[in-house]
Amino acid sequence: MQMRFAAAILILGTCGASAADLAIKQAEPVVPVAIYNWTGPYIGVHAGYGWGQEHDDQSRLFPAETDPGTGGGGTDKYDMDGFLGGVHAGYNYQTGQFVFGAEGDIDYSGVKGTGHGTYLGGTIPRTLKMEDRWQGSARLRAGFAIDNLLLYATGGLAFAEGKLTSSGPDIATTSSTKTHLGWTAGLGAEYAFTQNWIGRAEVRYTDFQKKRYRTSDGPVKAGWDQVTTNVGVSYKF
Repeated sequence: MQMRFAAAILILGTCGASAADLAIKQAEPVVPVAIYNWTGPYIGVHAGYGWGQEHDDQSRLFPAETDPGTGGGGTDKYDMDGFLGGVHAGYNYQTGQFVFGAEGDIDYSGVKGTGHGTYLGGTIPRTLKMEDRWQGSARLRAGFAIDNLLLYATGGLAFAEGKLTSSGPDIATTSSTKTHLGWTAGLGAEYAFTQNWIGRAEVRYTDFQKKRYRTSDGPVKAGWDQVTTNVGVSYKF
């Protein structure tokens, strides 16, 4: 009788301990998943490629072609392209899922192009070379955040240093530099891999307005537009 009573107490004690353990496990709080917050300053680096076209008015320096059938043509428009890369910095503010901010960047640029043309029926050959030596921008940004992913639009002011070189077999080669102003707009996406490190991809169109350059034939107004794509990484403080 005593043995049966002791066994019953042992079984009840074991069941009670198991029930207590189960109750404790069920009471463990669930840690909520942290939602990423885009608010704060950041700085980063980026690199990419640009494609564009130079526009100028060199043809106005020469009389109209006397014989268009000879194949002569001006250098008033030609393609430009090249690599570019630099640094960027900015600040974001998030309210709900909307993110607003401002950003500035400065790039070393290898975007350049050369145009070859002839005037007066092909009797006057000319070459124009435009080089985008560096460029930058100051822009506003607005986007929509899906946790760690940010999709945004951006736009603002752009500036660059252009170098125009004019040459021909019958003239001295001349080069001069000018600072161009313009505007830029584009779209991009960012992804926060950690609380601090963010990757990005962006595409932008930029129009640099014409400036007047000196050449041996006379003043030439030249500028260019371009589309650039770049990828980069930022550190958010």
